[in-house]
Amino acid sequence: MQQRSPIVVLWVLAVLFVFVGVAFIVAPATFTETAAGVAPDRPSALTDIRAVSGGVALALGVFFALCARRPDWVAPGLVLGALVGGCLAVSRVIGFVADGGVTGTQVSFAIIEVITVAFCLFALRWRSVER
Repeated sequence: MQQRSPIVVLWVLAVLFVFVGVAFIVAPATFTETAAGVAPDRPSALTDIRAVSGGVALALGVFFALCARRPDWVAPGLVLGALVGGCLAVSRVIGFVADGGVTGTQVSFAIIEVITVAFCLFALRWRSVER
C-alpha cells in the first residue's frame, strides 16, 4: 500500500461527508425520506435535520479535508473516521433491534459504515507500518 493511501481515505471521507451535509442542508425533506422512508412534516423538524444531519456532516467533511492536507492530522482524522463509522453502525443496529422496520436502505448504510471503519483502521495500520 502506498504512503498516500491514508490520505486518499480521508479525501473520500471528506467528499462523502461534504456531499451528505450539503444535501441535507439544501433538501432535508428529500434526503430524510430517502434515508428514513418518511419526510418530516414540521418546519422545526426540517430545521433540526438541516442542523444535525447537514451541519454535523458538513463539519466532519471539512475536518477530514483539513486532516488530509496536514500530515500531523492524518492519524487523528482516521481515528475520527473509524469512530464516526462505528458509532453510526452500532446505533443503527441498536435501532434495528429496538425499533424493527429494517429496510434495505438502512442495511446498506450499516454496511457502508462498517466498511468505513475497516478502511480507516487499515489506513491507520498501513500508515504506522510505513513509518
